[in-house]
This record gives sequence, structure tokens and C-alpha cells, in this order.
Amino acid sequence: MGIVKGLKQLNKALDKPQSSGGDGSKARWVKLEDGESVKVRFLQELDPDSESYIDSSGLGFIAVEHTNPADYRKKALCTMEDQGKCWGCEQHRKNYKAGWKGKSRLYINVLVYDGKEDPYVAILSQGSSGKTITPTLIEYAGEMGSISNLMWRIKRTGLKTDTSYTAIPLAKDEAPFDHSALELYKLEEVAVRDLPYDEQESFFNGEDSEQDSKSSSDLDW
Repeated sequence: MGIVKGLKQLNKALDKPQSSGGDGSKARWVKLEDGESVKVRFLQELDPDSESYIDSSGLGFIAVEHTNPADYRKKALCTMEDQGKCWGCEQHRKNYKAGWKGKSRLYINVLVYDGKEDPYVAILSQGSSGKTITPTLIEYAGEMGSISNLMWRIKRTGLKTDTSYTAIPLAKDEAPFDHSALELYKLEEVAVRDLPYDEQESFFNGEDSEQDSKSSSDLDW
């Protein structure tokens, strides 16, 4: 399982993470320090049946990724479901404690209101544990039908592995928000790295390259 879309499948991905980025230097990412908070507007929905879904905007999604435990920059999608084999899964089966287990991560376009500059489009990336906002968003989308028809405040608390995030929904829009003039990132091209099986071993074990520094996940999210 590489990329998961739709609420039904997103909930499954949270419940059962699979055995675990792309050209991220071309993107702007939401980054918060301990104690910081920011207002955001989600520019994509999590399910095509959402009342606010816009086909041209696409969907946010959960990606199941493997990361080289010795180098966080070496991250790529799990390809077991799509290709029938996955080098990261093979490493995990060889040693379950080595750190190769596939992990689920949310990627979605947002409009950031940080009070320091004009609102800007960025990619919000979060893990799928209870210490992230991912379960909150999925639950809210299922109960309320949309995550993009209102503003949210996202706050970070803690450092490194002792980090948690909260997402608080703010007042709903009185009228539909028009973001047709905004250019969203193509998440499947920018946020994640999808490799043919034959290239995976050399990628994960290869020497550092400029592309390796383009991943999003120097974050503690």
C-alpha cells in the first residue's frame, strides 16, 4: 500500500499501518516550533464524497512509506500492494526491530495564515498516531462532511519524539471560500517518492545526493 485516499481507506490505514519524499525542495512545508500555533485552511478534502470536494483540487492522502533508519532522507513509498514486492518490507521482515516498518503519513495542501506574511500555500505533513492531528481530521471529516469549509488552528507542543499536535476547528465559513486562483502542489509528484522495485535498494543504500535533501521529513511530525 503506497498512497491511500478516501475516508474508508484512510481509516483502515490508521487502524492497520503497513509494513513501512519526493522533490520536497520545490515545496513549502508547514513547520512549527514547540509552543507555536498557526491558522490554516485546508485546500483539499479527504474524501471525494465530501460536500466541499472540488475535483480540480484533488484529495489529501495518507502515504505508507519506508525510511532508512540510518538516514531519514532516504524515504520512499511502500510498493508491496502496487508492485507485489517492496525492498523496505523485505528489510522489515529480516529484522522487525531494525526500524524499516512502514509508517503512514498524511499529506495535504493548506493555506497558511501565520501573521508574518501574506497567506501562502504549503504542504502539511503529519504522522498517523494519536499525537498528531490526522485522527482528528479523519473523524471530523466523517462526522461533519468537510474539513475545508472553515479555518483551523494547529498547535505544536514538545520536542523530537515527545511532540504532539492539536487541531482546533474555528468558525465555519458563511460563504464558500474561493481558492481557484491558488496554485496547489501536486502531492504525488512533490511530497512522496515512488520508485520501481529494481531501484529501491540502490536508493535506500546509495550515497547522499542533492535529491535526498528534498524530503519533508526532517520534521518531528
